[in-house]
Amino acid sequence: MGTQQQRWLVWQILGGVGDPMRDEALFEASVKRELVHKRSVSEVFLTGFVQSGSRRFIAGAQWPRWHVFYGSPDGSPDSAIMAETLRQAVIFLSHLCGVPLTHKFLMPHMSISVEAAILDPLVPAQVAVELDVKDMKLSGGHLSALAVSARFVVDGAPVGEGVAAARIVNPATYERLRGAVPAGLPAAGEDLLACADVGHATQRNVMLGQSSRRFVWPLRVDPTHPIFFDHPLDHVPGMLLVEAARQAVRAACSRPDADFALFEAEFMKLVEFSYHVDVAVTQLDSHSPHGVMRVRLLHEEETLMSLLARVKTPR
Repeated sequence: MGTQQQRWLVWQILGGVGDPMRDEALFEASVKRELVHKRSVSEVFLTGFVQSGSRRFIAGAQWPRWHVFYGSPDGSPDSAIMAETLRQAVIFLSHLCGVPLTHKFLMPHMSISVEAAILDPLVPAQVAVELDVKDMKLSGGHLSALAVSARFVVDGAPVGEGVAAARIVNPATYERLRGAVPAGLPAAGEDLLACADVGHATQRNVMLGQSSRRFVWPLRVDPTHPIFFDHPLDHVPGMLLVEAARQAVRAACSRPDADFALFEAEFMKLVEFSYHVDVAVTQLDSHSPHGVMRVRLLHEEETLMSLLARVKTPR
């Protein structure tokens, strides 16, 4: 397919999504669960989606006042729910552009930055996610890769930004990419860190085991976790890996309330359930306890994910 034909097809894909609507209509109801790869209605944060330009869209999202997993003790935006909202928006946009529900999504990169804002504790946050499509690739006339930037706005004020990329493959290609998958179950979680040490109210939300080395913790995966395994998966999901990195940072700086002011995550390889994975933290700014840290997820010394983060300064 020639360059001009590709451009025409991208224009056709993006041109038929829909017309702008009243802002309040973005928050009337959740989008269809399957279009954000969720089974539980309570885990669907997207509530609407409209096109505002040739490559620009606005996704409506609602963040709950209280959630069993997501949330910030000081009322500021939670980097984890922001990341999950962006993940849902990228997947929704891809399906809207014709990607079949049977196709697989691989996430090579995601970054999130959080503004110093306070959300109203009396109402769910209605978030306008302004999406700008930076890159699209086609294969065989179908969308095969997508990169977007995002701006999160609540009541007209920005609360954060993000960038995400997705690679999209059909089931047969996905199986070829994975190759032979080593059999095995996730490491059991009998030796978990205390939930209070990593900012959670229940042990079920803990992703790290007890450490035998300084600033290194074994990854612990509960395949029945209702948030990360809302639907069946054949590998450890990226959002769980980001949360494990955040918990490792909390443990490393002894701040259970710590959250990311900024993180940039690169996903190099799928994390199989059978892998023994270490979560290792390196403090890059030794002069500040709330400075820049790098977190690597390692399997037999191979880096599976690398995350660079700056920690929020405590209020």
